[in-house]
Amino acid sequence: MKKDILIVDDDSDILELLSFHLSNDYNVVCASDGSEALVKLNSNFDLIILDVMMPGKNGLEFIKD
Repeated sequence: MKKDILIVDDDSDILELLSFHLSNDYNVVCASDGSEALVKLNSNFDLIILDVMMPGKNGLEFIKD
């Protein structure tokens, strides 16, 4: 059974690269900012890869919420 990973980053190239390399072994969900990631947190993730410096709700604000 594959583990679930949430990747949060405002750089679409990074999201695409990480998703491409991890999707063979993991279920990957991507979000482009902290607000979108909060909406997607209705699932339990085994790992969150989080960019701290994003516009809007940044990574630190996401963690606080």
